[in-house]
Amino acid sequence: MMLRKGLAVAVILLFIGMSVFPSTGNRVAFDDITPPVTTCTLNPPEPNGNNNWYVSDVEVTLNATDDMSGVNVTQFRVDGGSIQTYTELFNVTADGVHTVEYRSVDYAGNIEDWKSVEFAIDQTPPTIDITWELYCENGTWYLTIGVIYDDATSGVDYVEFYINDALMFVDNTPPFEMGWIITSKYSVKGLICGRQFDEQNVAFYALIVKIKQYWQPSYTVSVAVYDFAGNVIKEEIKFDVPPIIRIYLLKRLTFANNYTGRVGIFFINAEFEEGPL
Repeated sequence: MMLRKGLAVAVILLFIGMSVFPSTGNRVAFDDITPPVTTCTLNPPEPNGNNNWYVSDVEVTLNATDDMSGVNVTQFRVDGGSIQTYTELFNVTADGVHTVEYRSVDYAGNIEDWKSVEFAIDQTPPTIDITWELYCENGTWYLTIGVIYDDATSGVDYVEFYINDALMFVDNTPPFEMGWIITSKYSVKGLICGRQFDEQNVAFYALIVKIKQYWQPSYTVSVAVYDFAGNVIKEEIKFDVPPIIRIYLLKRLTFANNYTGRVGIFFINAEFEEGPL
């Protein structure tokens, strides 16, 4: 009989300080005054772009623990939006700087203070238009390449300029442009050209000249624009550089009209027409 009485006392002591929520059946400790603890995990765990930017969606996982009454609900909100109940991991996909706030509530009614994590996403490359100007001064061609660009999120970091797939210049200072002098190649020809008569229509002239024709092959200009997150866009243009022809006078000889003969290695048939050269 003494044994049964002791057992009953033990059972009563076991349930002191405990209650049961009728609606849920969950036991709640009357002395639970400690809120839950919620942790946040991001995937990827670290920014996978440059300068602390993510260049992908960010997966957010929340995990809450409570050692006494247990976790009733975990809540979150993104960028100050509406409070949502957390049930499973979620993704943040939009470009920009984001703040995810989170907390949990236990069955005793203890509410955890809001915690937060901040991260930045930029998955969009810049948009660009290539500008170029080709001009000639004193027989030399000059090329200026520029970029009209836009990157609304992380901004443009630097620009690479290529000529025929060879990297020529890297510019990290706006307005991002490159100047280039085009190297010419040339061929040389010797010939007789022209007709001219003097005021008395007596003496006729033939000019022995050398023509030096400068020419340039086709060029491909490529521009690669990188934003601060590491996204890149590359575009190219192709163009031909017009040839430059320079004429050098070697000799000026006087012939009668209809003269036929050789002058050095050149054969001349001096059939002149009236009118100046």
